[in-house]
Amino acid sequence: MSDLIQIESLLHEYFRVLHEGDIECSKKIFLPTCDLSAPQDDGGVTHYTYDQYHDLVAARTSPKANGYPRHGVIVSIDQSGPRTAFAKVDCAVQPRYFIDYLTLIKVADEWKIAAKVFYIAKVEE
Repeated sequence: MSDLIQIESLLHEYFRVLHEGDIECSKKIFLPTCDLSAPQDDGGVTHYTYDQYHDLVAARTSPKANGYPRHGVIVSIDQSGPRTAFAKVDCAVQPRYFIDYLTLIKVADEWKIAAKVFYIAKVEE
């Protein structure tokens, strides 16, 4: 399977994990050392380690359980080498919609999310 197909598969699994809140699968697609950051309107930055993110996801009710449809669009993929890539995605954990920038690393023969920078694009009312 080509790298592009593997990366697209990872991203679609990421959308599923966000929608369903699948913590066990989350552990498979993120590196345990993944850093997650989001800019705040006041100029600050919110930062999570993967463990903090994992706890946050585990504590919330999933969009699927709340009756929301799954939302995820791959905006772009840029593979810079045989083991590094970058993806921009439009996704949701409703009622919040995000633009995520995901740095990807190929570990052995699997692509993993190594870093995530996310921006809340809109919030449904």
